[in-house]
Amino acid sequence: MPQNKSFAKKTMESQNTLQLKARYQLETFLSDCKVENPNGKKILEIGFKNGLFLNECNKAGLTSTGIEINEDHYKNTKSKYPDLDIVLYDGGTIPTPDESFDFVVSFQVLEHVTSIEHIFSECVRILRPGGIMYHICPNFHSFYEGHSRLIWLPFLNKTMGRIYLKMLRRYTAGYEHLNIVKPKNVSSALQRHRDNLEIVSLGQAEFINKFNAEQIEKVDQRTLQKALKLLLRFDVLKKYTLGFVCRTNLYYPITVIAKKIHK
Repeated sequence: MPQNKSFAKKTMESQNTLQLKARYQLETFLSDCKVENPNGKKILEIGFKNGLFLNECNKAGLTSTGIEINEDHYKNTKSKYPDLDIVLYDGGTIPTPDESFDFVVSFQVLEHVTSIEHIFSECVRILRPGGIMYHICPNFHSFYEGHSRLIWLPFLNKTMGRIYLKMLRRYTAGYEHLNIVKPKNVSSALQRHRDNLEIVSLGQAEFINKFNAEQIEKVDQRTLQKALKLLLRFDVLKKYTLGFVCRTNLYYPITVIAKKIHK
């Protein structure tokens, strides 16, 4: 019986942590995109996983819809939140009419898709004029790799990354399904829609704004966390280091904010 209580307590703590994370994601999205009144706005989440972000959106007065390619995630979320508007997605055309959403968001999804170009094209199609797309994903041109929780080397491509992980004995088959997303790739994909999009940010400003003790505590790579804490103590060094990191696209994560142009 004590073991069952301990397991239940850990499960509840984990659920509470995930709910706080979903709430933080919503607050960050609204802040980063300068959304003052979300009430009644329509939002689509690509890759909703556990449905918690969608649930937080509904609490905030947004009208939310989610699409998910993983059938288990879809079934679990449907069972837990039967009133959520969610769709099992096949990875192709997003099953919604043109210009039907005010916001399209994703969190840690772009590194798992076959083509970020396709996702951006679909976002442009389904966003209303003035609508915003908001995507957060890892930056493989940085010194951190979140899936393996490793110090990363910015110049690594897919092949060299595989070798690096094998040398450290941290390689798993899941690596083969990762899209090695870098700011240059993202910028190039967005530029194809420059007639329809205003590119607001790729995450440099957001990285600097969130460089604080609270966020550094969330870094789950001990060596990197120690280095960041040390940097935080020296204002002048911090200023020039963060400037260099942003100019050379070494920041983490990538935060795509782009607005559909009125025509």
